[in-house]
Amino acid sequence: MDYIIHDIKTERQNVSAGLPSAYKLVPAAFYLVAVASVLLSLYFYLSKKAYETSENAMRVRITDARGLEGQHRAKHQGLISESKEAESIARWLEGARPLQPVTVTIGRSMSKDATIAELALTRDPEIPSNTQLMLKVDGGGSEQIETARLALSSMNYQIVSSDEKKGRDSIDYQGTIIYAE
Repeated sequence: MDYIIHDIKTERQNVSAGLPSAYKLVPAAFYLVAVASVLLSLYFYLSKKAYETSENAMRVRITDARGLEGQHRAKHQGLISESKEAESIARWLEGARPLQPVTVTIGRSMSKDATIAELALTRDPEIPSNTQLMLKVDGGGSEQIETARLALSSMNYQIVSSDEKKGRDSIDYQGTIIYAE
């Protein structure tokens, strides 16, 4: 041990006395601090490397999560647009009424002398409750149009913005029919 830990100052006769024996621990403390600093440096280096690895893994997870979030947002937007489209179709269907009873009612309202030359029912795509009626009646005159209007009124249909044009033996009638609930 004298080789590793030796006196810093040896005793010299007639000059000075040697250092106290407790000072022999100074080199031991130096070696201990040197070893501890190497170990701490190694510990901090490994900790830094572990932190960088976990940070890179977190960045990858964040990137994946953002990608998934984008996919989920796209799906969500698709579902929202699909639900809006479905709602508009549902509103359209709710506002649309079957037109076959209207045609049957108009046909049954015709007298023996009158015939339907042309009948067209066109539904408005924006407002399905509004249906454009175009009726051309041969014979029967204006009375026949009034009978058809009364028949539609009995089915709870209102006729708005009507226009009637008289021809030689026919009457062209146009109007918008709306179901009155």
